[in-house]
Formats: sequence, C-alpha cells, structure tokens
Amino acid sequence: MATENIIIIGGGISGITSALTLQLLGFDTQIYTRQRFDLQNKNKSPEFASLFPSASVIPHSVYHDQLESIFKNSQSVFYELRKRTFPGLTIHKHFEIFEFEPDQPEHIGWMMNGQSIDDIDSRSIPRKNTKRQLWGWVFDCIFADWPIYFPALISLYKECGGKILTKKLQHNDIAGLPASIIINCSGAGSPFLFDDPAERQLFLRGHLIQKLQAPLITNTANEIISYNYTPDASIYSDPEGNPCDVYCYPRKDGWYIGGSRQAGRLDENKNWKGLEWKYDSYKIDGISIPRPVVDLNNEILEQTFGLGLKLSDSLQSMLGYRYVRTYKNGLRLEEDTVSGRKIIHNYGHGGAGVALSWGCALKIAEILKSSTDLIAHLTEIFDSNASFRKIIKDRNT
Repeated sequence: MATENIIIIGGGISGITSALTLQLLGFDTQIYTRQRFDLQNKNKSPEFASLFPSASVIPHSVYHDQLESIFKNSQSVFYELRKRTFPGLTIHKHFEIFEFEPDQPEHIGWMMNGQSIDDIDSRSIPRKNTKRQLWGWVFDCIFADWPIYFPALISLYKECGGKILTKKLQHNDIAGLPASIIINCSGAGSPFLFDDPAERQLFLRGHLIQKLQAPLITNTANEIISYNYTPDASIYSDPEGNPCDVYCYPRKDGWYIGGSRQAGRLDENKNWKGLEWKYDSYKIDGISIPRPVVDLNNEILEQTFGLGLKLSDSLQSMLGYRYVRTYKNGLRLEEDTVSGRKIIHNYGHGGAGVALSWGCALKIAEILKSSTDLIAHLTEIFDSNASFRKIIKDRNT
C-alpha cells in the first residue's frame, strides 16, 4: 500500500479526479485550491473552467501526441462508472453536423457506435433547413450531468479520506509546500505558478446560455440527443473566416447551449484579451451573446424537435475560458522538478477537461506506481470500496 503524502494543486475536474484516483490507490492526498465549486457564482471566475463544461466525453479542442490512449483510458473508466450507476452519468446520441464537407477528425474512430449521417434516417438529424445537404456523423458518448456528477465526485473524494484546503498559492509558495510530490492541476493558474515552456498561452473564450427547466431532447428510441452544428462560414465564422459551430446539450436542469471559441490570452490579472468577433449580439444577464448562438440553435431546435429558444425564456448566460495552451502541444502531462520536489503537470486540456480527466489521472498514477494495469485495479476498487458504494446508494435514492 502506497503511503506517500501528495499535494494536488487545483480543485477543478482534473484536480479532483487525479486526487480521487490516487486516494483510491492508497496514496495520502490533499487538494489545495483557490476556489471551491460554486455554480451560483460562476460568472465571477471565468478562468475556473470546471464551472462551465458541457461535460460530454469527447476530445474537442485539445492537443497531445498521446491523445488517443489518454482519451480511450478515460472513456473506459467513464463506461465502468456508468455501469455502476455513478450519479450524473448518462449516454447521449451525439451528432456532429456540417453544412460543408469536412475532414473527419481522428476522434470519430474512438467513439462508440459511430456512423456517417448518410446511413441514418435524415429526419432524425439536427438541422435548420430540410432542403440543405449536410455532412457529419453520429455516435454514442458519455455525458456528465454536471450539477450531479461533479458534486458526487467531490463527496466520494472526501468519503475516501481526501482533504480539500482553500488556499491561494503564489509562485514562491511552491518551495514550501509540505509534500515531496506535487500534482499541478491548477489550469489557468499554471503559467503564474510554474515556468511553462510554451511561448504562447492560448485561452479560448466561450459564450454559454442555459435554458432552465427545458425538457430532455430525445428521439423515437428515447435516446437523449445532443449536437454540434457548423454552418457555412458566411453565416458564422471567426475573424479569420473559419466556420464556427453552435451546440446544445440537454441536462436534467435544462439545456446547455453555446458556443464560441474566441482566441486570446489572460493578462497578469487573469482578464481575457483577444479579438472581439464582429457579430450583432443579444444582451442576456448583462453578457453580450453572439446572435448566431441563439438564432442558429433556435432554428435547429424548432426545425428538428419542435422546440424553441426565445429571449423571453428563462435564460442564464455565462462567459468562461478554455485553456488550450498551444495548438501543437496543448495538454501538458509530464514530470518536472521544482525546488527538489517532483512535480507532475496536468493542465492545458482545452475543451476536454472532463473527457480526459480519468485518462490523465491514470497516467499520473502510472508514473507514481510504475504500473500500467491500473484500469482493472481501479474498477476492482469501485466494486469493493465502501465509500464508493455509499455515494452511489445515497445519491441515487
């Protein structure tokens, strides 16, 4: 049984999942976090990415040379948790639709039950116009209903003996931390706490809307439907003319709707700086939302599902940042040494923090335990651990 004391910096999805994995595997862990999970005040902390995820287990907007293996390991753990009815985990039939013929991304081959939309009934495809030719694919993916899943994960970590300390760290504090092993999951805080080898630190700003109490979107087989839809660039594009997508993910508390991926950086005060997109906007909760985010989603929802998205609805708006780091080497998942301490960095997940959370945690555990057969070990712990069984029982009753 491992007994090393480990400090995890960061209380987001990467920090919690990494700490929980190590705790389950026998390490003594403590999380240091500047912010606690608080969905009621998310707009006060747009850099805290774990307040904003759509939480689909799809590797969007992330870059790493081992992405496939990390994602597949993460996906495997999510499916094992789903089998054991871990709170908040469902399966979506997810569509990625285009108004032009795209290159197929590599991750389509990693998803469950993937197929081209050419092979399915066209009436089931999310669309804004019945006459327009569309391209794309559909697959099954795990979806984490965030207000349910993430609190359950935090509760399980505490039930297993993990500790969470609210503490704001500075660069000079790292040398004095009382642990020989530190896992850096500080996300947007990483460039301020540690030296980062990347010359440029890229943050994508995203606009989100939540329609509260909206019904689940389902098909005739009672499968939950979600989608990304990319129109022609003449309809919605970034300042360089690249077409942009909108999306909708239904949750139990309503629809989670986006989107935008505005490239920029954070200044020393963690304020986003970048090019503003030249689109008319709607003002919702004091936040300017690009009109295509509302209008395109409304057309798709009305045309395909007979549902709508009106400004008169009960809408909440949000503005958050995805920390991509770099387009070539985004995810930083590697060992480092700072002030004589072993540091394992785990940040730069872009739009895939949830999707990669378990895969990255397993990679960290692999480094510390010099073992590669950890998924089987972890799933055995799920079945035998009393705290795990208690969380499932308490949360599902």
